[in-house]
Amino acid sequence: MDLARQPPTPLPPDPLTELLAATARGDRQAFAELYRLTRGRLYAITLALLRQREAAEDVLQETYLAVWRAAGQYQPGRASALVWLMAITRHRAIEWLRRRRRRAAENHAEPLSEEALQIPDSQPSLSVDHPAHAVQECLRRLSAEQSQAIKLAFFQGLSHEELAARLQAPLGTVKSWIRRGLLQLKGCLES
Repeated sequence: MDLARQPPTPLPPDPLTELLAATARGDRQAFAELYRLTRGRLYAITLALLRQREAAEDVLQETYLAVWRAAGQYQPGRASALVWLMAITRHRAIEWLRRRRRRAAENHAEPLSEEALQIPDSQPSLSVDHPAHAVQECLRRLSAEQSQAIKLAFFQGLSHEELAARLQAPLGTVKSWIRRGLLQLKGCLES
């Protein structure tokens, strides 16, 4: 059997991509299944960013509302469905942090310190099976540059330009670190 002459086997379609397409058509069952398959990972991201269960739950609700409304805007060729969902989650969590900072400034309270926004190495209250632990473990497996860039972007809300300045690296390099890191993070979380 000559393998060179065999047509390539097509990859199976991503179930999340199919669920997003069905959600875009208003399919509530597809949306419920999308929620069931992704809520643990997305909750872990919000909890790691916000460190408050109630806030994480609120942001997760905002995230899925945004997904319901914007499912038709998802472009499979640009990113995987999970990466797209993670980006929406990150954006919603960062917006929550910014609103909190504004309220703190308006109330003349002390804004969140940079230390408060650092992802902890471990959280004793979380079991080993908790999704936040999985995210932390997967972050540890990335290169130092990728891990630092993702933590600063996702957990502190820095833009790519701010990251490039802070890390003293070219903008394209920072974007590559984040892109490759997110792909590795996705693979790690899916395994």
